[in-house]
Amino acid sequence: MPRVKQSSIESIKHQVNLVDVVSPYAQLKRAGRSWKGLSPFTQEKTPSFYVHPDRGFYKCFSTGEGGDCFTFIMKQENLEFIEAVEFLAKKFNIALEYEEGGPSREEVSLRKQIFELHEWATTWFHQQFLESEEAAPVRAYWQSQRGFTLDTAKEVNIGYAPAAREAFALYCQERKISTAAMHQSGLFFARDGERNHAYFKSRFRGRLMIPIRDVQGRVVAFTARQLPQTPEDDPAREAKYVNSPETPIFHKGRILFGMDHARTHLKEGGNFLLVEGQLDAIRCWSVGLHTAVAPQGTAITDEQLHLLRRYEPSSIECLLDGDSAGRKAALRALPLAFKAGLEFRFLMLPEKADPDDLLREHGADALEALRKTAKSGIELAIADCLPEDRAPTTHEKTTALRSVFELLQHVSSEVAREDYIQIAARLVGVDPQAALRDFQKAPTPRPAFKSEKESEPTPQVPRDPLLTQATWELLWLVLHHPEHSIKLSEIIDYEWINTNSTTGRLLTRLLAELREGLIENAGQIETIIDSVEERQLLADIHARELRVEEPVKQIEFCLERLRRNHVEAQIKQLEQRIINSDSETQIQLMRARRALLGGLKHPLQLQL
Repeated sequence: MPRVKQSSIESIKHQVNLVDVVSPYAQLKRAGRSWKGLSPFTQEKTPSFYVHPDRGFYKCFSTGEGGDCFTFIMKQENLEFIEAVEFLAKKFNIALEYEEGGPSREEVSLRKQIFELHEWATTWFHQQFLESEEAAPVRAYWQSQRGFTLDTAKEVNIGYAPAAREAFALYCQERKISTAAMHQSGLFFARDGERNHAYFKSRFRGRLMIPIRDVQGRVVAFTARQLPQTPEDDPAREAKYVNSPETPIFHKGRILFGMDHARTHLKEGGNFLLVEGQLDAIRCWSVGLHTAVAPQGTAITDEQLHLLRRYEPSSIECLLDGDSAGRKAALRALPLAFKAGLEFRFLMLPEKADPDDLLREHGADALEALRKTAKSGIELAIADCLPEDRAPTTHEKTTALRSVFELLQHVSSEVAREDYIQIAARLVGVDPQAALRDFQKAPTPRPAFKSEKESEPTPQVPRDPLLTQATWELLWLVLHHPEHSIKLSEIIDYEWINTNSTTGRLLTRLLAELREGLIENAGQIETIIDSVEERQLLADIHARELRVEEPVKQIEFCLERLRRNHVEAQIKQLEQRIINSDSETQIQLMRARRALLGGLKHPLQLQL
């Protein structure tokens, strides 16, 4: 993922009014210099959500949420940080620049052109579908054979790619679309370096076109359905479906078809409905099942499951074909689902039944009967190992449990693992405690390799509320009384700051940048913000109005607490070494301990 230049991020924060960002999601009323409204994050009757456009942050006192324009969009639209930056840049027409090593200006421009080309393609294919004489049989196919309405076609921009090789390329020439964008778009075949539009041949010809959108709703690719009009000389003539290849804007393993639609309909505690194909998802939407999504014609991937998890669904309902292939696909997805921490419920259709036919005939109500017989991932794994026509043998029971044990190696929560084992034991008909003991004795699969970072255990850092509070207060004081920040950066002992916390890391970085002259004052902290957690911390600090009559004394008080905690930690380490050392070493360590204790008796002397 390319890294956006800090200057671009700052430009967005300076140019965009946070009220304009928040207003589409919450009704705000002016309250002095701030704005106030009902929280967009929860249901409430009394407004507790405040937006401070002059300082560029918001604070929700009912949920504790806080942040800037980026964290707000990340929360509301369920986007990653870079996606939120691009979302706001596009919304407010702000050009982005990228770090060295990221895409060049030409590459950014080309990427933008490819997005624009896909929007033009979507419009043109859709127009062909609705209006061209060549597409008349396609419209009939869509309505009579597939059972969809033209209104549905208009809602999802269903298109038709004419059979002529040059038709779309000539349209691109009329629109003055660059051949560089055409080369990279995946929509054409052409020789490397070709600059003549006339020599670009359409990849999709005589096919029904289904646009694929990313989570922000931008068209990034197409799926093309074979039709009787598909020409005989099409290299992929025999393929029922042809997808766009991987391009700079399309990576099929990262995108779920329909997520831009489904995420806006997912209610709190609701479920996503995972179906096999794009037309299955469109069928679901047409009967009111708006949370349906589909993978891009391949097995589900880790990245797609991560995308689902970002929206915190209660579970994933998986509607599968009733044949053995559907069951095998479900079993392949199970390890990834458990690893992602997602609860899957499998709606199993009868043998040879088709989801599209079922929903066409019975609508959304058809799923209610399937939900009553739905299987969890554990139930599906058990059923795959046990015979259907007789009682299982002891060996078959243990084999079934072993398959469950292997799946549970992917589950990080001990509570969830124990619960799953009890469910599996009941299904198999064995004692749950015995099954749990067997699981605890089962060998843990070794990973194929370990990184150097993974090979060392993560140290457990003791949490000290006083220390955490002192660090937070010191950062607050530096930001609200910046006149003391440079002097503080020169006299503080950086070892006193615990950098295992977000607050400690940000304070250390800010003071170090001031000391080295890399920034002129604490007000430039935005230039060193490194994570979403730091943005939320900064919003929290801005939201807290503390009364400090003597900031110098308060800074000295915080420093004394940090120093004392650091020295006490050193004393404890020396005491542990004294216990485990020989007599000669013990004498030296005890002298060092006495020196540290003596230092604590004298107050800190600083000249701010």
